[in-house]
Amino acid sequence: MIKTKVKFHPLFLLLVTILFYFGMGTLFWDMLFCWAIQEGGYVIFTRRKGLSVRYWLFTPLGIRADFVSANITFDKRLRLHFIGSVFGILLSIVLFGLEQKNVAVLSLLLAGLRLLPFLPLEGGRIWLEILGKWKGTLRAASWLTKAGYGVGYGLCVFGVLFSIIEPSAFLILPVGLYLIYVNRHEFLQIAKNLYTGMLNDAEKPLREVIVSGKETPFELALHMNPYEDIYFFRENLGGVSQERVMLALFTEKDSQWVWKIADQKDFGAKTYQFGYDDME
Repeated sequence: MIKTKVKFHPLFLLLVTILFYFGMGTLFWDMLFCWAIQEGGYVIFTRRKGLSVRYWLFTPLGIRADFVSANITFDKRLRLHFIGSVFGILLSIVLFGLEQKNVAVLSLLLAGLRLLPFLPLEGGRIWLEILGKWKGTLRAASWLTKAGYGVGYGLCVFGVLFSIIEPSAFLILPVGLYLIYVNRHEFLQIAKNLYTGMLNDAEKPLREVIVSGKETPFELALHMNPYEDIYFFRENLGGVSQERVMLALFTEKDSQWVWKIADQKDFGAKTYQFGYDDME
């Protein structure tokens, strides 16, 4: 059984400090309440799908639940990313009914914020799933993390400049810094999750990709996603499994390592037998 931990990002503590410095303590508690309902409801729902929480992380963009990886279909994973925002909308309806207009509007805003197309928000995860299945998970992650960088730097510049006119705008700075920080680490985490998913024994559709044999492990890895087993073949020559490509990527092998191993083994036939044996 995995013991769930609670973590606080330093920039979350900076955000809290700024809020209380400007006398916005009530806003903080209202945000925390909405975050807790949205993320708590999301976790309760996802537990029914076999996901368990490794730890809770408090960030300037809300509370994030980090899940132990599990094999979930594309359709289910896509729907799950909407659940937090659905709970936020339901909460706002209840609060409007209780005539708590300010908190209801805040809940709606935070629910909408979750769906913005930036990592690590759910909106970014949705686009990661869609683009990843179409163009490859790591290629999609590269696009989305760059977009997250840009938004983060933009918020930092805006927060600093606008705070000259309105000091409370300084609140935007921790959010921008967090987007820069998290997107710097997000790509590697996505790559690790992708590799971990490959080690599961779940049966997936097989797709063969014809390549020239000059590609680096990173260029090959850009084709991969969690929903297919991909094997890379050179015309009339042996091929390599996606597991070996990821192994080469994480161990920083030279660009031709995967093909040197392929030439040393008798894997001329296009067969589903490719797997861990070709990583020896």
